Amino acid sequence: MKEKKSRKRRLVLAGIAVCAAVVVFFLARGKKSAGEDVPTFAVAEGPLTIGITSSGTIQSRDKVVLKSELEGNNVVIWVIDEGVNVKAGDLLLEFDSAALVNKRNEQEITVATTEGNLIISQEKLEVTKGDCDANLLEREVDVTLAKMRLEKYEKGDYPQEERTYDADIALADEEVQRAAEKLEWSQRLAKEGFLTRTELQADELALRRKEIALEMARTKMNVLTNYTVVQQRATNESSLRKATRALARTKWQNKSIIRQVETEIIQRMRERDRATNRLAELDFQISKSKIYAPTNGVVLYASTVQIARRRWWTRPLAVGETAVQRQELIYIPLDTGMIVEIMVPEASLNKLAVGMSANVKVDAFPDKVFHGKLAKIGILPDGQSAQLNPDLKMYKCELECDFSDVVIRPGMSCDVELVKDSFEKVLYCPMQCVTRIDGVPHVYVRAGDEWMPRKVEVGLDNNRMIHLVSGVAAGEVIMMAPPVKESNDPAAAVPDAENPPKEPPERQADPAKPDGGRKRVRPLPRKTPDPDVAKR
Repeated sequence: MKEKKSRKRRLVLAGIAVCAAVVVFFLARGKKSAGEDVPTFAVAEGPLTIGITSSGTIQSRDKVVLKSELEGNNVVIWVIDEGVNVKAGDLLLEFDSAALVNKRNEQEITVATTEGNLIISQEKLEVTKGDCDANLLEREVDVTLAKMRLEKYEKGDYPQEERTYDADIALADEEVQRAAEKLEWSQRLAKEGFLTRTELQADELALRRKEIALEMARTKMNVLTNYTVVQQRATNESSLRKATRALARTKWQNKSIIRQVETEIIQRMRERDRATNRLAELDFQISKSKIYAPTNGVVLYASTVQIARRRWWTRPLAVGETAVQRQELIYIPLDTGMIVEIMVPEASLNKLAVGMSANVKVDAFPDKVFHGKLAKIGILPDGQSAQLNPDLKMYKCELECDFSDVVIRPGMSCDVELVKDSFEKVLYCPMQCVTRIDGVPHVYVRAGDEWMPRKVEVGLDNNRMIHLVSGVAAGEVIMMAPPVKESNDPAAAVPDAENPPKEPPERQADPAKPDGGRKRVRPLPRKTPDPDVAKR
């Protein structure tokens, strides 16, 4: 028992010693000065290339996509080998259609029976057709007259009234202009003393009368366009709707009478139509159980292309596999050239522009670099990428590239470098050297024995190096891993012995909780890249 107690005591003391060592380490770390071992980088000056690198897949620009048109799940009993050159009309794939053939044979008997029953019952239908046709003709005449009244007002009465009011407005406007000109001339004469005040007031009154007449003409036009025409159109349309509803009601009444007289006819007609439609559907399904080539070309399995696009859930096309309706089965590329498809993250879209140059390296030809340009940028995020990772938004882009010197096959993998801009001599530093204080980019520059934040103006980056537009000079030593916490006071962001950094609210101790209520924060990794990294 004594040995166990002494062992526990030693373990407790060892634990306390380890905790004390950790506390001393972090306190010492917070008191580092600029002269201690802090990762640094000297601001470099030289060529810098801003671009995006991504892996891609080569696909045909245009292709014929053959899909399954059969309902439900269907078993493949024969499929042509992949990579075979076919001609238009060649058989490519066949589904098992034995069950469909048996159903069609049974349906043919059903169709013959329903047609015979319908012919027998149709002789009873002619007795009541006469009265129904007469009633229907009367209602059709009412609808025609209502349409003519509506058309007469829309194309005859209303345009005529509108032209009349337009003419009145034009004449009134012309008279106002003449009266205004006369008044202006009278004012000049009155100013010179050639007209009396009474004559001048008469001209002013005449101008006012013309303006009132113009306003009344416009009011008439306003009443016509906003009230009269709406009222008349509503009346005519109401008459047309009433006549149309009466026509529809008469049709339903005629159908009711026919059903009352010969219910058996409608029932057998529907049976005949249903049986005929089902037979046509079975014939269509049987005809689609075999897929033929619509054009000349090379056969590619859709499953192979989809696996190349990293759709790992796609099963290979083979005999015995099942296919559902509208599932893509076979591609036949057309001789219209190749394109390169790449996926670009949302954060890099600001570096893309249609027409920018690109360098493509195909895995099958590692010694060659092909040149192309960006032809299309995706408008919306790729849905399949969102299913795998909803937080990662990827945009599909297409590049045009000249592969005339080699034989390229759809589905080949490649690496793409899109060049946004290229500088011959600029200042740059690693991206982790730049931090933001109150949303403004800063770097920490060595000033004697201290690190001082300095505001800089930055440009674009190539995911490794960032362009420093202004704020620093070549050769200045800056901190590689500056504090990541934003602060309202830039000087307070530099930890020192006299001004220790304050903990954020989420990490401050809470006396009401046993552990102080502190949240554990995983430290960010600090990388120290080689200053002589390829300046791209």
